Amino acid sequence: MARVSKILAAGLALLLNHEPTTTEEPLETLNAEELALLREGDFVFRLGYGMVSFFLETQTGASGVSHIGVLVKDTLDFFVIHSISGSMAELDGVQKVSLNDFLFEAKPHSFVATRLKNSNGELIANEARRLLAKRVPFDMSFDIKDTTQLFCSEMINFILQKTHNTEVFSQEATQFPFTGFFDTSKFEILVDRRE
Repeated sequence: MARVSKILAAGLALLLNHEPTTTEEPLETLNAEELALLREGDFVFRLGYGMVSFFLETQTGASGVSHIGVLVKDTLDFFVIHSISGSMAELDGVQKVSLNDFLFEAKPHSFVATRLKNSNGELIANEARRLLAKRVPFDMSFDIKDTTQLFCSEMINFILQKTHNTEVFSQEATQFPFTGFFDTSKFEILVDRRE
């Protein structure tokens, strides 16, 4: 299992510089009804373009998604706090983008939003803001035991441990499937635009 994680990390390191960020396809958008379902502390997913997203989608076992973040609200607008490698973004690690920018990087029909059942969204959002303020770097080693660096789903797992004493991945995990975030015994699926 540890070998699989090291192969995954090596594969990602090789592919990270080859992710296209533009497309001719229509952009992912949300309608007013979908936006009305969302609140701070919800988890948002997308499938990006290119080999890295394809690789992550196949390795994480969640068809149609390859990245996750936390919704936060500043005044009236939604933003997403997520962790991403500096080779794919201007900054490395935990950062904040508008929900529109998060959607801009999504393949059409790939947006999903979930909420931990009986959760306190404000606690989740505030912990995400704390990680953002600390400028936690991206974890290229995919080591869930080292929380000084965080990859995208590791960040969410860490937030859930801190705020709700629950986790999607155990500390012994060597694979990090997104499928746990779609477990309807723990999470409510708010929006699922996957086809």
